[in-house]
Amino acid sequence: MIVILTLLCSLAFFHFFGKAVKKKPAVLYGICILLSLVSIFYPREGGLPFLDFFFKKIMQRGILAGSLFIWVMLAPVLPKSFSGRKIIYLLRGEMAICASLITLAHNLAFGGKYFGALFLGQGHISLMELHAAIVSCLMILLLIPLTITSFQTVRRKMQGKSWKKLQNWSYLFYLLLYLHIFFIYQGALIRGKGEYFFTLMLYSFIFGCYGFLRIRQYRVQKETREKKAVPLLRIAGILPIVCLFLSVFYSAGKYRAALEANVDKIRAQESVAESKGSAESTGRGEDKSDASEKATEAAEDKASANSSNGSSDSQAGANSASGAYQDGEYLGKASAYNGNVEVKVTISGGKITAIDIVKTKDDEEYFFDAQKKVIPEILEKQSTDVDAVAGATTSSEGIAHAVQKALEQAKQ
Repeated sequence: MIVILTLLCSLAFFHFFGKAVKKKPAVLYGICILLSLVSIFYPREGGLPFLDFFFKKIMQRGILAGSLFIWVMLAPVLPKSFSGRKIIYLLRGEMAICASLITLAHNLAFGGKYFGALFLGQGHISLMELHAAIVSCLMILLLIPLTITSFQTVRRKMQGKSWKKLQNWSYLFYLLLYLHIFFIYQGALIRGKGEYFFTLMLYSFIFGCYGFLRIRQYRVQKETREKKAVPLLRIAGILPIVCLFLSVFYSAGKYRAALEANVDKIRAQESVAESKGSAESTGRGEDKSDASEKATEAAEDKASANSSNGSSDSQAGANSASGAYQDGEYLGKASAYNGNVEVKVTISGGKITAIDIVKTKDDEEYFFDAQKKVIPEILEKQSTDVDAVAGATTSSEGIAHAVQKALEQAKQ
């Protein structure tokens, strides 16, 4: 699993290079900025598999930044018997700054979609994605002062109590981080992406363990100032645990409902196809008995059509646009960038009236670019002969081919 792999690799990196990072942290900060810039401008297609995996899956999706934030969060509460606790605790400031710098790539990679829909009304995002975008804005507002005050030069100029008071806002940041992850993965589950279920459970388990350890740590501490912090600690600790159980039941229910809905759609489609096939087979006998009569009529129609080509051509075009397909909902599947894309095409009045994405494994930021251009163009032209989106060619072609396969089922 990518999350576990990233957590282990980031821990191993700071374990082996921790002393060098502590002596010259600016070098690592520069590397993080460079990786973020490369990730932002990394080509959507045509890259090497390893680089695609690192920049698209780990950097742009925020998995590396999230992993570093998790280690910073866990540093004060990990058991002393944990071998990596000491190095994490000593480097938690540097790790937090690196995570903040890497987060830049994640925000810019997805900002065009989520923030554009949130503030400018551009495009369409689901309710879960809307919640995630709002939480992201709150996280950015908190992250700016927390990151600035994590630099040693800034920290030395602040009074200890003031710095500690400001850093206590990190508890709220961790809670928002979990909620952001929850909304993103929950939205994916609702769309039928069941492979994200265990990833959401893993994050819920990690944040739930943090809440448990944080409360446990509070109970064994005797200082008065920490007793005063109990409401904040309880909120930060209990909510992830509550969300853990809620996400289990909610995710399982939504995922099961999505599967059942897809099964019902497929069964309905098969039923329509069977009834259509039986109707066609029933009509074959009648077609044979009337073959000679229809041939005569066809000859007469052809002679009439030849005498009025202009009017018949325009009439044929109108019929093609308004009655080329049988009304109903049809599913189509085709190969895209990271597997198959499945669409649902709705036909009403013989025309394509709606195209919905049922399932896809393509990278969301690239697939969204293809989706928001290709689907409206198909609806406008009533044809799958549309141009692909630059940078998302394979996803564009996958959508068009899937729609075409659905339309083949809808032909009268």
